[in-house]
Amino acid sequence: MAIIMLLEWPFSRNPDIKEQNVSASAAAFLDTDHAQREDTSPEQTSIRQEATKMTIPLVLAPGDTLLGVLTEAGIPTSEAYAAINRLKGLIDLRTLKVGQRLDLIVSIVSEKAKERRLENLTLLPETDRLIFVQRTSSNSFDAQTQQIKHSARLISVSGVVDTSLYEAVRKQEVPQSILLQLYDVMGLAVDFQRDIREGDRFALGYERFDDGDYEQAHPGKLSYVSVTLADRKLSYFRYKTREGFTGFFDAKGNSVQTNLIKTPVDGGQLSSLFGQREHPVLGYTRMHKGLDFAAPRGTPVLAAGDGIVTQLKRKGSFGKYISIRHDNRYSTAYAHLSKYKDNVEQGRRVRQGEVIGYVGATGLVSGPNLHYEVMQDGKQVNPMTVELSSRQILTDDELARFRRTAKRLLQDLKIKAPKNTAQDESYILEEG
Repeated sequence: MAIIMLLEWPFSRNPDIKEQNVSASAAAFLDTDHAQREDTSPEQTSIRQEATKMTIPLVLAPGDTLLGVLTEAGIPTSEAYAAINRLKGLIDLRTLKVGQRLDLIVSIVSEKAKERRLENLTLLPETDRLIFVQRTSSNSFDAQTQQIKHSARLISVSGVVDTSLYEAVRKQEVPQSILLQLYDVMGLAVDFQRDIREGDRFALGYERFDDGDYEQAHPGKLSYVSVTLADRKLSYFRYKTREGFTGFFDAKGNSVQTNLIKTPVDGGQLSSLFGQREHPVLGYTRMHKGLDFAAPRGTPVLAAGDGIVTQLKRKGSFGKYISIRHDNRYSTAYAHLSKYKDNVEQGRRVRQGEVIGYVGATGLVSGPNLHYEVMQDGKQVNPMTVELSSRQILTDDELARFRRTAKRLLQDLKIKAPKNTAQDESYILEEG
């Protein structure tokens, strides 16, 4: 169910939702051409005389759809459909997230009316773009966008791990979107279940955009992350190369992104390691030549690296199975899938991180999971310990440019670059 909140939003500085005239701030967003072309027929004049306008701020809750939110707010279904159809050319509605705020201006024609007439819908889906839909003289809707100015600043936070890295970062009131980026980056370098311990330290920097008059703030991108473990320190900087590749790099110029990602399933829990184990169905011990990730049925499975799909079929105890050849040395395999992604087929080239299928329980398996294998020179190897090369390695002028950028970032974040030590071999930003 949508959360109807008493928000201060561009259209209403009054904290109460009540009948009111349209505020001056709301009127600023209305297209003057449409205002000048209002229908002056007796019927419409009568409606305007009787109608009272009110502002309804809304927030999307889990499970909400835009159509459901509008109809729940009393907008007739036909009007809600018409307004949404005008939005489709301006925004992919599937990208709207929980917490998205929107503002409705509606007319109440009669106190006894159960349905409200939609006059205007406004939302701010991005840091610099306002989208508004408004009723026209023909009782249809028009949609437009308006660029807005915002200020950006860097936020620096740090802390000590108590129970988990997740809890430690959340205590610093770091936005969820930044936390997810943090896990995406550090998940390529550490095993959160095994490597992170109580007493470990972290520091990170991220963008925050403030929207001035619109009284909203949006987290941007993670810019810097550092985790100090018992035996080493890992620090990474966001950097865009001259060729357009954006990634996180250590101070030596090696990207944290490798040619293969270690966890090719979105949110999976490692449930079985590489090596001898008792088979969960057969009951006897045999070699397990991969990793198993437990995850709900339908969880997206990702290509571990760029490559060509070489097999896509049912394969005995593996059930629905995909294999990908990445280069002359490495291949990967994915088993027990519930289904394949529609556009994935044998012989097709896929990109690292692209969805290729979905977690299932096909084949000989006790429950939904992904069985993941890495083949090196044709032989299965432990995906956790295989040495993988960085996807990008900066050299010469590009490395010098990166180091200048990284040093400026540390200065802006007011983070002192630590000295190079045996525990901190990746962090060798030069002084001066």
